[in-house]
Amino acid sequence: MEHFLNVGRIPFLVCAPFFHRFLDNPLPKVHFLDGTPSEQNKRLRDGQVMLSPSSSIEYAKNRENYVICNRFCTSSTLEIRSVKLFSKYKWENLGGKTVYLTEQSDTSVALLKLLSSLRFKVEPIWETEFKTCDAKLLIGDNALREAANQWEFQYDLASVWQEWQNLPFVFGLWIIRKEASGRGSLLENYLNETEISLREFKENRWECLQKWEKYYPHGLPQNLAYDYYNAIDYGFTAEHEKSLKTFYKLCKMPTDIVFL
Repeated sequence: MEHFLNVGRIPFLVCAPFFHRFLDNPLPKVHFLDGTPSEQNKRLRDGQVMLSPSSSIEYAKNRENYVICNRFCTSSTLEIRSVKLFSKYKWENLGGKTVYLTEQSDTSVALLKLLSSLRFKVEPIWETEFKTCDAKLLIGDNALREAANQWEFQYDLASVWQEWQNLPFVFGLWIIRKEASGRGSLLENYLNETEISLREFKENRWECLQKWEKYYPHGLPQNLAYDYYNAIDYGFTAEHEKSLKTFYKLCKMPTDIVFL
């Protein structure tokens, strides 16, 4: 039986380094399914994709089905810029105030609730309908665009975590379903090609971004899009593993991690 590899692709700028290489040069037997992080979480759970950059909390929720690729992740040692709380009030004054939660990312929502409860000791009123609220959590390109608007306070969640725990925060992991091991050489080749994609992006950011823009227009000024990557770390180190386990522990979830 001939195997194919279904891969979840997130069409946000943050994931451009992972995928730009394959836009003009498709890989044989690799199929991409586009969607937000939360959509890719569901596809992973349902077995629609074998691997995807996905919300880090998805692994802890369904770890019996997954392993993690520790070659790369999506994190930041300072600010991530694309995961932000926009607020009319200081965070410590959001108790009883309405806060909109994006449905695009499970990890960002979990982190926001964790920081509110344990770091700032407040209990806002969480809203999932996009309406007039006292604050709102946005991710990805939406957060980058919203940053240009007038808000009394803007909080970068990666920066807040770093100040609190002195660790980089891991927003996205490459999660792999365990049965993908049956696609051994195909999977290994894809991961190798992804490492090349990351390296090419680092070496020629302008050209890679221009190609990405043709397929996934983001509407941001070119300089802003270019500089955005200065804040992102795609490596996976012992510090990232420690941060993941700390996050899981604070969320009262299992902290054991299995790598590919």
